[in-house]
Amino acid sequence: MTLYAVLGTLYLLLTAWALFNVLGSGARREQKVLWTALLLLFPLLGLFNWAWMGPRRQHR
Repeated sequence: MTLYAVLGTLYLLLTAWALFNVLGSGARREQKVLWTALLLLFPLLGLFNWAWMGPRRQHR
């Protein structure tokens, strides 16, 4: 496997993880649409923003 194949696979897995978390989050529908659009239109920027600023779960 080449380095590009590994990086591409890692990118796809991280993007799928972020989309799964966005759609499964407790955020309002408008927020989900905005995050999904950000992830799809600006892939790397959207991924890093979701990891940094996305909704956090409350632990009890």
